[in-house]
Amino acid sequence: MDRSAKAVISDLLARDVTPLLKRHGFAGRGRNYRRTLADRQELLTVEPHRWNTRHGGAFTITLGVFLTGLDAFVSPAPPAAPPEEHECHLRRGIGDTDPGQHWWTFDAATDLPALGAEVRHAVQEHALGAFERLRTDAGVLAWVRGAPLPHGDLGLRHVYLAAGAGAPDLAQRWLDEIVAAADPGPGPLPREAARFAARLGLTCPPPSDAPTLTAVFRGAADSPPHAADDAVLHLVYKLDQHLTELRRDRPDAGRLYHTVTRDGLTCTADFYGAGAEELLRPLRRAFAKLSGEFAEITWQAR
Repeated sequence: MDRSAKAVISDLLARDVTPLLKRHGFAGRGRNYRRTLADRQELLTVEPHRWNTRHGGAFTITLGVFLTGLDAFVSPAPPAAPPEEHECHLRRGIGDTDPGQHWWTFDAATDLPALGAEVRHAVQEHALGAFERLRTDAGVLAWVRGAPLPHGDLGLRHVYLAAGAGAPDLAQRWLDEIVAAADPGPGPLPREAARFAARLGLTCPPPSDAPTLTAVFRGAADSPPHAADDAVLHLVYKLDQHLTELRRDRPDAGRLYHTVTRDGLTCTADFYGAGAEELLRPLRRAFAKLSGEFAEITWQAR
């Protein structure tokens, strides 16, 4: 080969894949394509092999679906930037069979137009078809049944998907497994599991702990929506940062956690697992750094 593997892949995509995806509403070029719909973003990502050389290479294609409703439930603000494939709630590969994960390979002897036609067919038949199926309850349910149940908070997303796809019994069984596998005693996972259960109409033991400190962050009434979202994301980051400092070297670090809920321009943070004064030692610094982004910050020991 007289060209780099990167150049070969780029030319193949430009000739055989990009025009097809653009006809179906995707934006992007190179190796990343995105289609934005009312309730989701669909991503198709071409991943080159890390050991590609001038003598040849390989690449694969992964699909991701980022669900706006699920993200709004688990996060107090939308992402600051368009989500990437690894941030998607539904992820899978494509290949010669559906479902499947396949690496296409090439070298100096490869018929590149034939390879391009093969990849175009896979995108047409498997990728676009998969996106269509994942817009249906049956497609989502098939995906969650075929994927291993993740541990912890990520597993709760599968619970959400199963319940929303019309399988409450499966969602309840998975929720019970996640709660049973959690560390005994109070902590963030039992509380989050109870929140999911309340939203989805499932049953779950109520949390056994109570907040020791509550802080309320009120945004300015004239704050533009994007500025309000940015302030909430910064709030989440600063609270995580300063509580990580407090958890350091604590034997009960898993008990020290917080939650953030949002109602319009007001965010409420509840803190658990330590006394109010101990929590406030790092948090006062966080509150001071956030004061320019919120009209008012108040806190109260419980």
